Amino acid sequence: MKKQFFAVAGALTLTIAGFSVGSMISSAEAQSAGNAPVILTISRAQLIQQSKAGKGIPDKAEKVRESIQRELESEAEKLTKEIEDFQKNSSLMSEEVRQQKQQELMGRQQYGLPQQAQIMERAFGTAVQQAQAKILVESQPIIADIIKNRGATIVLDSADVMYAATDTDITQEVLSALDRKLDDVEVEQISLAQIMKQIEDLQKSQQEASNN
Repeated sequence: MKKQFFAVAGALTLTIAGFSVGSMISSAEAQSAGNAPVILTISRAQLIQQSKAGKGIPDKAEKVRESIQRELESEAEKLTKEIEDFQKNSSLMSEEVRQQKQQELMGRQQYGLPQQAQIMERAFGTAVQQAQAKILVESQPIIADIIKNRGATIVLDSADVMYAATDTDITQEVLSALDRKLDDVEVEQISLAQIMKQIEDLQKSQQEASNN
C-alpha cells in the first residue's frame, strides 16, 4: 500500500517536473540569446477527463468500488453472525472468556469495520490516481515534441493562468496525439484481504526494525 502511494506521488511529481524543469532550462537559453519567452498552456485536467483513456476511468473505477463494497458488506455479515453465535453460547462460557470475547466483538464492530472502510476508501482513491497518472506520464513525450517544434520556453497549466490567448493552448493538440497513442488504462482491482495483508506485513517489518 505504501509503495502504491509513493508510486502515485512520484508519477505526479514527474509530470509537474517535466513542465517546470524543462521550461526553466529553455527559458535560460532563450534569455541568454536575448529572445522573448514563448509561452504555451495546457489543461492537465482535460487530458484526464477528455482523453479516450481518461473517459474509461469512471466506469472502471465504479466496478472496483462495487467490488470493495461487496467485500465490506460480507465482513459486516460475518461479524453479525459471530455476535449472534456469541449471544447464543455466552452462557456456556466462563466469565473471563465471555468478557474477552464480548470486548473483541465490540471493538471490531465499533472500530474494526469503520477502519476497514476508511482504509479501502484511501486505497480506492490511490488506484484511481494511479490510472490518471499514467495518462499524464504518457502525455510527456508528446508535450516535449510540441515544445521543441514551437520553440517554447514556458509551459503552464491553464488552471493556473487567468488569461491566455487561444493559440497558446496546446491541450487539443496533445489530446489528439494522446488518443492515437493510448486508448485505455486500467484501474487496479484491489481487495480487502490484499490491503490488510500489506498493512500486516508493513507492521511486522516496522516491528522487526524497531527491535534491531
